[in-house]
Amino acid sequence: MTEKPLELLIPGPVPVHHDVLEAMGQPVRQHYGPEWLPFYEEFTGKLRRIFSTTGSVYPIPASGSGGLEAMLATLIGADGTVGVIVNGFFGNRLLNIARAHTPHVEVLPVPYDRPADPDDVRAWLRERRVRVLAFVHSDTSTGVLNPAPEIAAAAHGEGVAVALDAVSSLGGAPVLTDAWRLTAVATASQKCLESPPGLAPVAVTEAGWDFIERAASPARGWYLNLRTWRRYEKEWAGHPYPVTLASNNIVALDRALDRIFAEGLEARYERHRRAAALLREGLERCGFTIFADRRWASPTVTVAYPPEGVQAGALIEALRVRHRIAAAGGLEHLTGRVIRIGHLGNQATPETMRRVLGAVEASLKATVSSPH
Repeated sequence: MTEKPLELLIPGPVPVHHDVLEAMGQPVRQHYGPEWLPFYEEFTGKLRRIFSTTGSVYPIPASGSGGLEAMLATLIGADGTVGVIVNGFFGNRLLNIARAHTPHVEVLPVPYDRPADPDDVRAWLRERRVRVLAFVHSDTSTGVLNPAPEIAAAAHGEGVAVALDAVSSLGGAPVLTDAWRLTAVATASQKCLESPPGLAPVAVTEAGWDFIERAASPARGWYLNLRTWRRYEKEWAGHPYPVTLASNNIVALDRALDRIFAEGLEARYERHRRAAALLREGLERCGFTIFADRRWASPTVTVAYPPEGVQAGALIEALRVRHRIAAAGGLEHLTGRVIRIGHLGNQATPETMRRVLGAVEASLKATVSSPH
């Protein structure tokens, strides 16, 4: 007997609609030439729309971390100065990426259960005098949403470029690249964009390119260096990217973007907010404690402590075995202490949230009643 597939309620990757999977499964297409390039031009137009930018967009074949490294490495340059806000596991990832490219890294630590305060960021930047500020918009390790527009405004006031990790927010929460005066933004295909893993789209504004060109020492590296992608974009009209593209992933993401725009972005953001509220209210009724205060909780992921006496690991295992639902455990100091449930993209529906709440309630009863 074939076991029922796991329903993914982790914070990415997310379940993918059969239309998108059908597009992914099409025959491999030539990634350049007269049949591909008009399609690619339309696709990058859709990427600009979802990023809300008129700047450059690059669908880099990579995980989300590959896009983050390309963005950070290019903005930092060789041994440049960068500040990183750390209030979660993925803030620490940005920190590790930055330290791989320069020794001149400053860290603004913030408690993991709180967002960065824009006034604190402004004061900190005045003391540190870095050229680039990097931070995570929605950290899936904590469920905290940092106030990106306000932080970006604080940085801009100090003449500091902004690199935003929107891996788990773009497509599920507003990200207005140009309006917020961001320098560059990186995301991934497998979360709110509802597509299979494999692409790490990066956007760079025109002001961002001005900033990059003014760097005293250009970034090292070739593949994860956006200068390379820019050069091919400008100089190779028939092949405006430096490598063989992941063409099937692009076709799939193109289909997913069509579905996103058909829904409407504002309707989509409201859907994510409602799914988050439904889940959190249900978990609290079951005795959970939500890690992030609702004032700054992310609309795309919930992190919660189980009721007293319930082990997070046992609950996650019960969800997997008894209900074929995949939830995630904690990271860093939250390992074994919390459960993480995604409501990104296709996950963010009332039906799905009610189904997972029912499974959680049943699993709690089974976990509590089982012998230890």
